[in-house]
Amino acid sequence: MRTVRVGELEIGSGPVLVATACSESVEGMVRGVERALAAGADCVELRIDSLPTAEDVERLVRGATAPHIVACRTPQFGGSFTGSEAERIERLAAAARAGATAIDIEFFAEPASRDRLIAMAKRTGTPVLIGYENMGETPPLGTLLQGLQDIAALAPDLVKLAVKAASYADLVTVLQAALDARSFLDVPFAAIALGPHGAPSRPLACAFGASFTYCAVEAGNVPGQLTVSETREILGMVSEQRWSCSSS
Repeated sequence: MRTVRVGELEIGSGPVLVATACSESVEGMVRGVERALAAGADCVELRIDSLPTAEDVERLVRGATAPHIVACRTPQFGGSFTGSEAERIERLAAAARAGATAIDIEFFAEPASRDRLIAMAKRTGTPVLIGYENMGETPPLGTLLQGLQDIAALAPDLVKLAVKAASYADLVTVLQAALDARSFLDVPFAAIALGPHGAPSRPLACAFGASFTYCAVEAGNVPGQLTVSETREILGMVSEQRWSCSSS
C-alpha cells in the first residue's frame, strides 16, 4: 500500500485519526479545527455543508493550517447541505482550487459530476477521497467488496467505507471487508460501521489494515463515534506491537 500526503501529513504508514469541524461560519469552523487539534486529531474533516457560499469555502481553505479533508454532505449521505448537486460539486471544486489538502466525494454521487470533480482535482494536484457510503444498512460482504473494487478503478488517493450497522453481525462484515480490501486496495482506506453497534470498528479496522478512522472531539455527538483520546487508547491496547513476544 502506498502512502499519500495530505498537507504535511503522511497517511498509510500508521493509524491517522480524523476529527470533524462543522459550523455555519468560517470563524466557527476555525474554532472547530482548533478544538480538534487540541483533542489530539492528526487531520480534520472540514464539513462545509452549512457554510453560506463557495467564497466562504475558499476563505476557510486558504486560512486552514492543519491537514484537512473537505467534505460537503447532503442528507442522503448524513449531512445538511440542501442546495443543488451542481452547487455542491462547485463548492468542492472551489476548495480544490483554493488549495485544499484533500477533498471527499461519494462514489454514489451523480456519476458525471463526480467524475468531472475527480478529473479537476487531479489537474490541481488535490488528493481525492472516494467514499462508499450507505446510511441505511450494511450490504452483504460481496457487495461491499465489489463497491470498493469499483472505487479502486477510479484511481482515488484515499478510500472510505462507511455503512450503518444494525447488529454486531454487521460490524463483523465491515471488519471482514477491511481485511479483504488489503488484497486489492493500494491506497490508504478507512472502514467504519456507523451507529452504536459499529463503535468497535473505529479502532479495530485500523488494527485490521485500515490507515485512518474518524473520531469525535467530545463524547456523545455521534452515536458509536469514539473520541480521539478513546480511539488512540484502544489502538494502543490492541496493537500487534504491544502483544508481540520475542523469544530468547
